[in-house]
Amino acid sequence: MVDFGKTGKVTFTFRCNTPRQVYLAGDFNNWDASATPMHQTKDGVWHVTLKLAPGRHEFRYREDGGAWHTDYAACGVVRNTMGAFNSIVEVTPPIRLQALSDSYAFSGAARRQ
Repeated sequence: MVDFGKTGKVTFTFRCNTPRQVYLAGDFNNWDASATPMHQTKDGVWHVTLKLAPGRHEFRYREDGGAWHTDYAACGVVRNTMGAFNSIVEVTPPIRLQALSDSYAFSGAARRQ
């Protein structure tokens, strides 16, 4: 599961009751299967929060020992070159709003353009 926080970060959640370490691998870490370890809570759920660049990213979860897992609850999936499915997360750029000054907004200048 993927959750987009208000801080611009993405939290990845993987429900897998395994005693083995779980890692997050994807195009954002060059598919390094051990670069991003996840942290397990008492209820057996694995979590990691990352700041990702805007755009589409592919990822998978990997258990220590080699088993790969797809997150079907993510933004989507796509078949990879190995015949399995990669999960997709779409990160949108932050929306920046610029307030108009009171004198501009109420002077009628905005309507004349």
